[in-house]
Amino acid sequence: MSQAQPQSQSQGLRPRLSRLRVPEMVPDAVTLLTVYLIVLYAIPSNRSINDLGSAGSVAVLFGLGAAILWTLNQAQETQRQGGGHYPVRFAVVLFLFVSLASYVVAMTRPLPPQELTIADTGLIRLIAWAGILFLAHDGIPSMDRLVALLRRFVFAGALLAALGVTQFITRLPIIDLISIPGLAAGTEYASVEIRGGLVRAAGTSSHPLEYALVLAMAFPLALTFALRDPHRGLLARWTPVALIVMGLTLSGSRSAIIGIVAGAIVLIPTWSRTVRWRLALGSVVMLGVIYAVAPRVITNMRYMFLAIFDDPSAASRADSLGVFSQLFAVNPVLGRGFGTFLPQYRILDNQYFLLILETGIVGVAAFLLICLAAINGVIRAGRTLSDTRTHDLGFALAGSVSAGAVLLFLFDALSFAQSAGTVFLILGVCGAYWRLVHESGAAAQPSSAQPSAAQPSAGLSVQERSRHD
Repeated sequence: MSQAQPQSQSQGLRPRLSRLRVPEMVPDAVTLLTVYLIVLYAIPSNRSINDLGSAGSVAVLFGLGAAILWTLNQAQETQRQGGGHYPVRFAVVLFLFVSLASYVVAMTRPLPPQELTIADTGLIRLIAWAGILFLAHDGIPSMDRLVALLRRFVFAGALLAALGVTQFITRLPIIDLISIPGLAAGTEYASVEIRGGLVRAAGTSSHPLEYALVLAMAFPLALTFALRDPHRGLLARWTPVALIVMGLTLSGSRSAIIGIVAGAIVLIPTWSRTVRWRLALGSVVMLGVIYAVAPRVITNMRYMFLAIFDDPSAASRADSLGVFSQLFAVNPVLGRGFGTFLPQYRILDNQYFLLILETGIVGVAAFLLICLAAINGVIRAGRTLSDTRTHDLGFALAGSVSAGAVLLFLFDALSFAQSAGTVFLILGVCGAYWRLVHESGAAAQPSSAQPSAAQPSAGLSVQERSRHD
């Protein structure tokens, strides 16, 4: 009996030991995506490994690693939680299939050597961006971690804006002093481009338009965090907003103002009348301060909108319509292959026109479907929430995607590493927001029609739940 008892005890412990989870050392998706934010914005956008061409960007290489990690995780996953249909992921897979079909079409026609190379690297870049999107879409484990990632994105945008403001004041690129071993500048850098006698800052971006898109997509999120996070100090909440607005205004670009408006329009329904008046007054005060410090910024901005038909960049975009109409009829359905319409042929300054030429009508429709699925998903998911901060976060994500989608009309954003990486990252976060809201809603459904006294209703706000508990 004395020997049987320890044996029975050891047998009884085995099931309990088998249920213990060994702590995983692998960082979660939010940690990996935080590293991606550092890689994307801290390293100048035009720096890459020369031997790898346009696929030599560190951000692209990181995206390829994310794609491999996501694929391995999907292959090993035995039970998918949450189930159901994921609109953003479906639209991205559709876009990838269309792009692959376009690549096959390109390979069936005679290609110049430079187009052949860029077609290969274009497909690699698409896989890398999709890897970041899928990692965000399926890897973010909770709404708290999603909020943490977006806070870091806003913080990165604020730092990028601060760098741009410093470049504007000093008229120096600053980052050209930084040398990164193994990386070289692949294109001419435009971080201190001059327009109207004023510096058009670009931060670490390759072009002021790329810089404007990143900040415009960060603006709705920064503004929502400032309005809906009373637990943080006033300075901590509003400093990122002020820096991002200043960075956009000092970028000397019409696109910056259009991006602010496109993002803010989506947020207006979430604001009370008092908030609208306060924000309008704050905007006037900030413009007044900028006018007092650098009056030519405001006068140049006004001239760019009033004299738009005399502006060379606007005239170039108008002339591109004629080129587009001639080339569109050649491959209207699947295009000529992603990335194969080279800048030396013509700079269209319109990503949608470029997508139509490279992936056809089917390709641009699939890309628009990604944007629409993201915007519709976060708004519909947000409306099911009664917690004000999480509800408004859905609208902020919709505003971020709207700003990016509108600015894609004004330049070829997917030709630049930072702007393309930002667009696909935020699209992935939109998919994660939709997934987390629906999974939490399914988990919160009680087994009976009426919630029990021990289980508060899923429709209660955070404050009501805490009082109920």
